[in-house]
Amino acid sequence: MRKNNNSLKEKKSYNPECRYPAAEVESYGSQVLKKVQMKKTLLILLTIFLCSTNLMAQDAGTESTFSRLGFGARALGLGQAYTALANDPTAVFWNPAGLEYINQQSATFFHTTLFTGVQYDFFGYAYPTLKVGTFGIGIARVGVTGIDGRDSFQNPTNSNISRDEYQAFFSYAKKLPFNITPGITVRLIRNGWGNLPEGDLVDVGVGADLGLMYRPDWLGSMLTQDWAFGVKVHNLFAPQINEGDQIDEFPLTTKLGILKKFRFGPSGSVDVMFDVNHSQNRDLKFNFGSEYSFQDLGKIRIGYNGSTVAFGAGAKYSMFEIDYGYGVMEFPDVFSATHRVSITMNFGLTRDDMFQIAEAERIKEEDRIKKEIREADKQEFIAKHLKAADDFFNENKYLDAIVEYQQVIGTEPFHFRAGVMLDSSNALLQKDFEAKQALAVKSALDTEKAESDKAFVEEHFNKGRLLLDKKQFVEALIEFNIALERDPSNQILKNSIATTKRRIGEEVGSLVQKSRDEFNNKNYSEALRLLGDARLLGADDAQLQNEVETLASRIKLQENLQQGLLLYEGGNYTEALQILEEALKLDPTNDLVKQYYQKTKLETLSSEEELDPESQKKYHLGLDIFLSGKYVEAIKIWEEILEVHPYNKRVLEAIKNARERVTKTKSQN
Repeated sequence: MRKNNNSLKEKKSYNPECRYPAAEVESYGSQVLKKVQMKKTLLILLTIFLCSTNLMAQDAGTESTFSRLGFGARALGLGQAYTALANDPTAVFWNPAGLEYINQQSATFFHTTLFTGVQYDFFGYAYPTLKVGTFGIGIARVGVTGIDGRDSFQNPTNSNISRDEYQAFFSYAKKLPFNITPGITVRLIRNGWGNLPEGDLVDVGVGADLGLMYRPDWLGSMLTQDWAFGVKVHNLFAPQINEGDQIDEFPLTTKLGILKKFRFGPSGSVDVMFDVNHSQNRDLKFNFGSEYSFQDLGKIRIGYNGSTVAFGAGAKYSMFEIDYGYGVMEFPDVFSATHRVSITMNFGLTRDDMFQIAEAERIKEEDRIKKEIREADKQEFIAKHLKAADDFFNENKYLDAIVEYQQVIGTEPFHFRAGVMLDSSNALLQKDFEAKQALAVKSALDTEKAESDKAFVEEHFNKGRLLLDKKQFVEALIEFNIALERDPSNQILKNSIATTKRRIGEEVGSLVQKSRDEFNNKNYSEALRLLGDARLLGADDAQLQNEVETLASRIKLQENLQQGLLLYEGGNYTEALQILEEALKLDPTNDLVKQYYQKTKLETLSSEEELDPESQKKYHLGLDIFLSGKYVEAIKIWEEILEVHPYNKRVLEAIKNARERVTKTKSQN
């Protein structure tokens, strides 16, 4: 009952170690009961809670048990230096920003007995999302029941009194650019005394905390990498609790945490943590903690909570993590050490799983949109060529109409109107052609020769039409020209030649566009094939040839670069060098080509030359450092050897392997 705190502070004979003479306790109990107009004392309750909740709050005024102890066995084993690490559901208390570093749904159960039947429990749950941040909830309770009440004369009252405090946490965190993560927790607090002679005494308040984490991606040596910083402002919005005739305001508390990870090879690491804890009306506190992890399966912890040393351990199996902590609260001469156990379950999709699902959904949506776009383009293509065909048909240009109707049918084979109009156009073209041929025979002086010419022209005209239908434009053009040589005045043949040339231009444009699309999709071989077809069709168009040559050069460059890089990665340095030399000829200014050309040349020229004694010593020193997991430092030592032996294959291979380890380590974190 927080009004008792203030009364206790006003009492001059108050002993901060909670060693009350019986007379003073009775006197103090009488004063409290008078202030709340009670007639009976609660001697056992006073001796328990005034020595815990109230006593621990003596410096801060009304700093609660939760604020002093926190939750989770892991945090206890780390001496409560958890502000920059908090990456489990207890982050709703320690630092809500840490929720964003939880990889999948997680639930933590925590329980301990503080002393003399005082139970301390917590349940927390975190729900990470891929795009909108991480949500967390938690509920905690500290309380005792079954306390025998006594009156002011120490006589039993036959009442079972209880005292408890509940807190509910509602938290949210979202990672922002530059690796900055803010988080917020809103707390609902309920304090209460139950089964008092005058009835229950309960009140509820609301508070809010703010958290911040910064995990920079600094590169360089082991000392500059793997840092984390955390800030938590507790009671930024201070709750107010009224358990009688006095309102208590919780003090503003600020924690600053720093974490540094030291890696030992690919399987082990040590996290070192330091927290500075400042609260109103209380001295500055310092917390320290250290955690050794082996392959993220087993952990050993040691910490210092500002007054005593704490220990802990943890193990992970499948979806379960079990943590144990052992330590003394802030008054070791009053309270004995306590054991804490936490069980955490990780379940559901990981963030990687969510990303893969989201990526699959994105690709599916892109395919749907592309399909819609293709359908829209198809309908636009059909409408465009159907209109052109109708216009040609109305102008009696039946061959042009046939070509356009065929393009519509080629896109949509069962297009009813285009099929009907194609048949009509074919019939009318044939009728018109035969009519003109018959007229030419009739007006000819040499009827026999005219009949022969008619058969010849008709044969090659029909061949040309068939080739035009198959998009064999050059062959069709040849057939139409052969027919025109025999009948130079035949306008249908002239129109057929003009139509074929128009179709050649359209087809060349289509091939160039398809080649660009394949180039953008990095299908370089197919892009070059399409350009080759375009070059053959458009041989007479100088401007087109220039455009094709420019595009072909770009495609060839990218194809050579791709092949060269694949050969380089596969260790085929001689072949890679030849391919990259060709690419360099195509574009001598390309920085990427020049970079890999130099790398490949270096690999090609590297040898197994003997190292001088000093370089040999440096090589073995770098090897020892490499085996200890300090890859960046090993690379620096080996690069010094290259200044003397720039083509030594053994040193080059060592540097390559070390760089691969650095990349792999970063990807795992």
